[in-house]
Amino acid sequence: MRHRGVVRRRVRPWLYAASLAAAGLAVASTLTGCAAARDQVPGCRAPLRLAIIAQSVPSASYVPCIRQLPQGWTTSSFDPLRGATSFTLNSDRAPGNPVTVLLVARCRPGAASSVPPRAPGVLTFTRLYSLSPRVTGRLYDVFPGGCVTYSFSFPLGPHIGLMEEFESAVGLYSRQQLRVTLERQLGVELDP
Repeated sequence: MRHRGVVRRRVRPWLYAASLAAAGLAVASTLTGCAAARDQVPGCRAPLRLAIIAQSVPSASYVPCIRQLPQGWTTSSFDPLRGATSFTLNSDRAPGNPVTVLLVARCRPGAASSVPPRAPGVLTFTRLYSLSPRVTGRLYDVFPGGCVTYSFSFPLGPHIGLMEEFESAVGLYSRQQLRVTLERQLGVELDP
C-alpha cells in the first residue's frame, strides 16, 4: 500500500486486502449503520470493496461488481478467496436457482458461442446445456489475466427477461480504473 507524502512501501497482498476489507467495513458501517445482506457484494461504486476482489485474482484486468439490482433480485454468498471470488444473484422469479458468478485467472469456454462483448477488450461467450424444462448454461467474460463465469438455470418462458436482468446487474470494472480511483480518493496503490 502506498500513501502520498510518506515513504512509499509495499505491503503483502493478503495484508493489503485485509486492511482494505477492514477499512471498507468501517466506512460502510459508518455510512449505512447496519449493512443489509443485499449489500454484501460490492457495487461498482465501492472502490475499497472492489479492491478485495482485485486482490483475489491479481492478474485480472477486470473485476465483477453490481451495477444496480433489478427489482426482485438480491445478492448473497460473497466469497473472496486467494485465486477466486464468487457470489450469487437470486431472483424471486427463479427461486432456488441462483446465478453463480465466479472470477478466476483463466477458464475454457470450450464449445461456447461468441456473443457481443460486455466491455472493451473482453470476449464474451455463452453455452447452453438444456432448453427444457429449464434453460441452463453459462455465460463467460474472458479478458487478459481473468475470466468471469455466470452459471444460470431459469424456467423456460421468463428466461429471456431474467438473462437480460442479470447481465445488466453485473458489470465489469477495469482494474486500471480501480487503481486510478484508489490513488486519487485514498492515496493508496493497488498491489500488484
